[in-house]
Amino acid sequence: MGPTAEHRQVPIPDTVEARSTTVSEFDAAHVQQSHTASKRKTSIKADPSPPKKKQSGQSPPMHFRSDIEGLRAVAVGLVVLAHINVPYFAGGYVGVDVFFVISGFLITSLLLREIARNGRISLAKFYARRALRLLPAAVTVLVATVVAAWLWLPRTRLFDVAADATAAALNVINVRLAVEGTDYMNADEPPSPLQHYWSLAVEEQFYLVWPLILILLVWLASRWKAINVTKAVVVVLSLTVVWSLMVSIERSADSPIWSYFGIHTRAWELAIGALLAVAAAKLTVIPDRLAALASWVGLGMIVLAAVLYTEQTTFPGYAALLPVLGTALVIGAGCRQHASGADALLRHRPFQFTGKISYGLYLWHWPIIMIGPSALGVEPSLAVMVPLMVLAFVLSVLTYYLIENPVRRKKFFTLRTSRGLALGGGLMTTAMAVSALVMLQPAPEYGFGEGQEVTTGKATVFELLPDSAGTEVVPDNLSPALEDARQDRPAMYEAGCLIPREEVEVAQDCWFGDAEGDHTMVLLGDSHAAQWFPPLNQLAEASGWQLFVMTKTACSVPDIAENNATLDREYTECAQWRENAFAQIEDLSPQMVVAATGDQKEVIGDDPDTTWVEGWRDTTERLLDSAEEVVTLADTPWHSTHVPDCLSDSRDNAPECVEKIDDVIPFPERREDSIEAIENAGARVIDPIPWICDEQSGKCPVVVGDLLAYRDSNHLTTTFASALTPYLAAQLPLHSFGEDA
Repeated sequence: MGPTAEHRQVPIPDTVEARSTTVSEFDAAHVQQSHTASKRKTSIKADPSPPKKKQSGQSPPMHFRSDIEGLRAVAVGLVVLAHINVPYFAGGYVGVDVFFVISGFLITSLLLREIARNGRISLAKFYARRALRLLPAAVTVLVATVVAAWLWLPRTRLFDVAADATAAALNVINVRLAVEGTDYMNADEPPSPLQHYWSLAVEEQFYLVWPLILILLVWLASRWKAINVTKAVVVVLSLTVVWSLMVSIERSADSPIWSYFGIHTRAWELAIGALLAVAAAKLTVIPDRLAALASWVGLGMIVLAAVLYTEQTTFPGYAALLPVLGTALVIGAGCRQHASGADALLRHRPFQFTGKISYGLYLWHWPIIMIGPSALGVEPSLAVMVPLMVLAFVLSVLTYYLIENPVRRKKFFTLRTSRGLALGGGLMTTAMAVSALVMLQPAPEYGFGEGQEVTTGKATVFELLPDSAGTEVVPDNLSPALEDARQDRPAMYEAGCLIPREEVEVAQDCWFGDAEGDHTMVLLGDSHAAQWFPPLNQLAEASGWQLFVMTKTACSVPDIAENNATLDREYTECAQWRENAFAQIEDLSPQMVVAATGDQKEVIGDDPDTTWVEGWRDTTERLLDSAEEVVTLADTPWHSTHVPDCLSDSRDNAPECVEKIDDVIPFPERREDSIEAIENAGARVIDPIPWICDEQSGKCPVVVGDLLAYRDSNHLTTTFASALTPYLAAQLPLHSFGEDA
């Protein structure tokens, strides 16, 4: 998350003036919208002149908060430490939450002061200031990232990077990331080099809505004098905190991706900062010792969260309270100047300078982490990341002094609001134009020649497989093309027949094959069952069978309890859906059930291997009670790399992406025991490994003739799966079903 709220141009409200202030007088200034409002005693002042005489127990006016500047350094430092995997700082992502509270405080201070001074808020001026403050650096890094991705990332990733850049320019990348992250087909994709822009999008969404709410409250107060503006603001913010925090707590476990990226679960953090801005005047009366203690405790809470939390911590939810309240303590205590508080540490030059460039450092560090190792041709490691972060720091300094600071202070843009808005619009348009240009780039022609065409003839595939592991180059006629691999998936996906994680009901409109067929076959399992839909559908149509698809995202066929990595908890929805599927199979009484599932599952149990095997046995016995025949397709290979990306980087050295059979089969002993248990229960097992891997050489090719075998690391492309139809037909003779009866 980026430190986006300015505080040098926008001084913190002078809350320590010797004169007393009252809430009622502040509201009177708004209701009357009088030019004399700035002279009244108000709860939030518009840069009043310093008092002529400093009264005992009070501090001089503060137009710059060194504690907040230092707090920014802490926040960005924790984020960087977490992202480069420094030991003991896995929870450094809480730095994002620190930035949210800071932004809520500073932006609300700015808006309230404008109301106190002018009786109104100028949206145009507010957005112009935001554009001048945020967009020059943000768009610079965004364009640089897109260009770097074009130079050094696999060609297969360019479209997604460009789409992310467009979403970032429009401040909706948090929504895009949430949608993409909950799409099971993207689970194997590496993080976007622009992923960190999600927090800027959350803040921009806050900036869009919050000024409008304040304008509404001021307008209502001008019509109904009984309305107290300050109290109304406090009520709105308090309700936001309660509602958003409740949603965050309730949804973070069930919907972790949307909860992490969504404004609905982060709004309370910004609102906490905003409440501090409203209460700033009253916080000046805190006793010095209490303020100092509170600031140290708050800083300790932030660091404690960074050290204690891990990637497995359910976040934000309850866990976000620790860093958010810690930040609130530091900011609130800082409203009262005290020599012995956390500011004694935070005001030192390293913290102040890092805080000053923290926005640029946040913007630069993540794309350098994501692209730097590829550009250098090395594997990511801490030894690689440390010098890369030095580069990020240097770029941040250059960005601050050459772009960020000069643009926001340029009189040409600051004198007229329209110029600032025009600059912002121009920068956003530039970012989207660069993204569109990258999207429209044609796939490069490498001139490596064409691979031998693979037909549906069994002999052709059989003949090519032994030599395919040694294929040196990626053929120009590869099908599907590397850039299209992700979309080469079964038609049943578009029909909505792979049920999402959150749903538990079996889809009812998933009938395929021969609609008039006399026999019924059920395809049961997860996406590793769905990858067999193309050949099974061909066989069903040719043999006069109806095919009913029952598949659910990442849901195991064996009757077990399992954890889901995306949900970061037990996958209870899978167990519920599986029971519903069993019940429907019992009602259908199909002639055949074809079951398949991915072996790479986190099984819950004292002995996961035994639990998995017993789960397969129990499921097989239950299915045989409902169907005449049960056939299980053993799992296909799991490669250690994303195959299309690997081939894109190694077009003239394809063997780099080929792995040994022993390395692509997870849990080999569990697999063998499961096959034995299924067969002992009375079902048939078909092992597709000999169709996909060359057992003689012990390797699993990724390109066979002109066919791309995988669309990610572990799913077969529809094109390749269809070419395996003859193999499946020989093992699954549907046309002769029932002839021996």
